[in-house]
Amino acid sequence: MIKAAIIAIGDELLIGETINTNSAWLGKELTALGITVNSSIIISDNKDSIINSILQLAEINNIIITTGGLGPTKDDITKKAVATYFGVDFTEDTFTRKHLVEYFSRRGKAITELHFEQALLPSCSSALINSVGTAPGIYTFLNDKLYFNLPGVPREMKSIFEDNIINIINDYKSNQNEDYFVYKTIYTTGIVESEIAKRISYLDDENESIKFAYLPSYSGVRLRLGVLNSELEANSNLIYDIENMIYKHLETHIIEEGKPILEAFQEYFLKNNWTISVAESCTGGGLGSLLTELSGSSKILEGGFIVYSNKAKKELLNVKESTLAEFGAVSEETAIELAYNCRLKMQTDFAISITGIAGPNGGTDEKPIGTVWIGVSDSKETKATKFVFLKNREANRELSKYTALSMLYRKLKYNI
Repeated sequence: MIKAAIIAIGDELLIGETINTNSAWLGKELTALGITVNSSIIISDNKDSIINSILQLAEINNIIITTGGLGPTKDDITKKAVATYFGVDFTEDTFTRKHLVEYFSRRGKAITELHFEQALLPSCSSALINSVGTAPGIYTFLNDKLYFNLPGVPREMKSIFEDNIINIINDYKSNQNEDYFVYKTIYTTGIVESEIAKRISYLDDENESIKFAYLPSYSGVRLRLGVLNSELEANSNLIYDIENMIYKHLETHIIEEGKPILEAFQEYFLKNNWTISVAESCTGGGLGSLLTELSGSSKILEGGFIVYSNKAKKELLNVKESTLAEFGAVSEETAIELAYNCRLKMQTDFAISITGIAGPNGGTDEKPIGTVWIGVSDSKETKATKFVFLKNREANRELSKYTALSMLYRKLKYNI
């Protein structure tokens, strides 16, 4: 198998000042390419640490990727460590120098000699142009191994990886005799990991050549199937047959578009020219924010209301005083009125309401922390469903948002 190691460099990562999102993103992308991520570590901005980490990991991996330490400041020492590791001096890359001049010229800023130092690369390496920043990535091919050194700024790292490294790795794979994994991801919604395992675990037991992985998150459970390319070449229908069996067992919990619930939800609404509005209490605008994460959301989301207090519920969405007095803010009746009145006021095809007790305070024996009512309204009916989630505020708010999307998606897709 083709194996990779990821080295995240930076004291700010070690002390928790900055969250290491780069390694998670790279791990996901490498896995999608069929590469087995064998190691992922965080080390300090120390030349010896960088050299020793590369030395150790290169012994057991085909691909080494570092992030961080490529800027023009004194603490950016990755490039020096890499040159020492390979035992070479620096040479100026003329294309990178030209890119730097053009980059600063477009922004009307003066370029300094410090910036030009970013054009100096280890003499055995090549530049990977950074289309969204100044520090180029560095690529070295030596002893049948790939070495990539990338900036620590996430958008720059991602840009260089997508523009350059994917093609390099694919070419490398085609020239290797080693196996690599081919993956298929099935997205599910409205079903927990344990229930999925209960329904399909026998498929895992009966198919040793396929690697099953259950990947739960607030948005749903991703089921990843992995098979070696050699196995797939011997039986091209291997994953296809298992996938069909999984679809039969999970039925209405499958996201047919083969995408996360948010992307599938928006795609389905755009396809049908539907609009939606939201009325939120315990999520405080979180669902509306979630719906605007993707480009094109303005075509489906008209707007919404944050109705956190009873006063807001009454004044903004005409929830009856008698409803609140008799049933409370967290109730089926209140969720129904919120969703129905929101849809009428915003003149949308659908509306979602969320009202609940996120915690950590406010729970009662009758309505414990995690109690949430989610309402869905369309021109035919308005209904609300009760959920009792967890004792954690953040988890309850996240689960409420994604459960609301799941409810409406499954209602429209599968008439549930």
